[in-house]
Amino acid sequence: MKQCKLIHWTGLITAAVVLFTSPASAAVEILFWHTMGGDLGEQTEKIANDFNATQSEFKVVPVYKGNYTETMTAAIAAFRAEQQPHIVQVSLP
Repeated sequence: MKQCKLIHWTGLITAAVVLFTSPASAAVEILFWHTMGGDLGEQTEKIANDFNATQSEFKVVPVYKGNYTETMTAAIAAFRAEQQPHIVQVSLP
C-alpha cells in the first residue's frame, strides 16, 4: 500500500513539474493598432497573416482603430488605463 501511494505522489509531482516548467506553447501576441482602412487595411492584414504563417513564436494581431484622431484618442486612453497595444501606427494629419 505504501509503495502504491509513493508511485501516486511521484506521478503527481512529475506531472506538476512538467506542467509548470514546460515552455508555453502559445505564440506571443503583438497587438498592432493602425489607421489604414480599405485596400491598405487589407494589405496590412495580409502582411501580418503572411508573417504569422512563417513562424509560431509570435503572432501579430492588426486592429483597425479608425482615422488618425480616433486611433490617437484610443491609444492615449489605453495608455492611461495601462492597457496600451504594443504598436500604434498613425499618420500625420
